[in-house]
Amino acid sequence: MQSEDIDIVEKIKKRIRAKSETANEEVKDLINACKKELEMKGVHGDETDPMYYQAIVLYCKAHYGYDEDSERFEKAYNSLRDSMYLSGNYEKKEGGEN
Repeated sequence: MQSEDIDIVEKIKKRIRAKSETANEEVKDLINACKKELEMKGVHGDETDPMYYQAIVLYCKAHYGYDEDSERFEKAYNSLRDSMYLSGNYEKKEGGEN
């Protein structure tokens, strides 16, 4: 993993309260899945944007070991994702930039 990949994985692990080093690959996979889903739904950005980062956090919380709260986090993620899309601030810019 690249340095910035490790940084985001470690930040997300803290937010989802995952302490094990074995969780790194699963968390990285969840981050990538979230980014791809956001892209498929028309939301483009990166982790430096607080709203985009929060969407990743909520997605990971919904899909990583939060059994009793997973539905609540999934609803929050879907609501944030939809709001980001409707705002028009997360459209793909010309030239492939976010």
